[in-house]
Amino acid sequence: MSNAENVPEFAQLKNGMNPEDLKEAISRSGYPFQATTAASLRGRLAEHFHDVNIQEEWEYMDSETQQARSVDIFADIGVLNFEHRVYKSPAMPLFCRLNLVIECKQSENPYIFFLRDAPPEGAPSFPEMLGPIKEEIKVFARSEGGEISDRATILSVRDLLGFYEFDFVLPPVPYAVSLAKAIRNKSKVEVTGEETYRALTYPLLKAVDHLRATVQSGSHSKWQERFLVPIAVVRAPMVGSIFSAEGEQKLISLPWVRMSRLEPVRNTAEGKSLGTVVRYYDVVHESYLDTYVDALAEALIKISRRIMEHPDELRYGAGSSESFVQSYRSLESLPDDFRESREKLPTYMKAVYPSVTLTDGQEGFFNSTSGTNFIDWVYPKLGT
Repeated sequence: MSNAENVPEFAQLKNGMNPEDLKEAISRSGYPFQATTAASLRGRLAEHFHDVNIQEEWEYMDSETQQARSVDIFADIGVLNFEHRVYKSPAMPLFCRLNLVIECKQSENPYIFFLRDAPPEGAPSFPEMLGPIKEEIKVFARSEGGEISDRATILSVRDLLGFYEFDFVLPPVPYAVSLAKAIRNKSKVEVTGEETYRALTYPLLKAVDHLRATVQSGSHSKWQERFLVPIAVVRAPMVGSIFSAEGEQKLISLPWVRMSRLEPVRNTAEGKSLGTVVRYYDVVHESYLDTYVDALAEALIKISRRIMEHPDELRYGAGSSESFVQSYRSLESLPDDFRESREKLPTYMKAVYPSVTLTDGQEGFFNSTSGTNFIDWVYPKLGT
């Protein structure tokens, strides 16, 4: 009797299928790519953080359709363990968590990113933050002798904590304002439009919105600050289109692109529009994921340590410092008898950190020969 005759019913394939057909279909589906990405991510994150939790097929509620949907991978990470030598305040400590919301996409067709050489706003608000920290901190000037003056400035918490010192926050790569996919239609190559953009952008940002709503209603929201980082990890060529001031188009490939999205803000209760807000997510090629995670970890660990050192000032929204540049280095809480001074208007405002733009000679192109099947590429120069 042959083995085929002994095959149990649950192992029998029908409709003319065979194991090779199934293997090919599974490979095209993207599930193996999701699994390998989750495994790679878990291993690399564990090199930097002790508290790493990875969940695949993480469900969120679509705020528009009120339907349950899912993103491929969700990571919940404790950035720092509690350190008594760092935490100096008698008040309740501030802990930091990092949440990664990840979509995995694979395609033989290239993704096309429409690039700009600078972010759409002077000081990009990435990663998004959620927790008890004030968005703006009033910092009073303090002399070396400890005397606090009425001279003060209002700083965004990102300026105060030195976010823009890190490549992850202000990366040395162009920003993308939109994306598409190139496909071959008979003898021509055509560029798709809205569908490709929506397929990446909407799941990631809607999942972040759901996470925000969930965390804000939780019991830990008063003593945990969260960093929310949406990422698309792709197994596909990544090609950027950028135009020079003279109108000449260049094509470059990058392993990491920061996408921006301009979202309308809903009207207030009085019917007034608050305008628009810029939101971001990263698109990272799978071959660059480890390098990307390293840059992310370096920034978040150092920023989280600065937060742990100054919980009172960040919760209360006021403090004093000997300098308005890198104020976190000498930031201290205000004395109780000085707290009413925070109501005084600041005497001047501080400018944000300058944004990074690409100039001639900075791109680091690898020269290619006309007619070859690859495009000049750029690797971001990190840590310089």
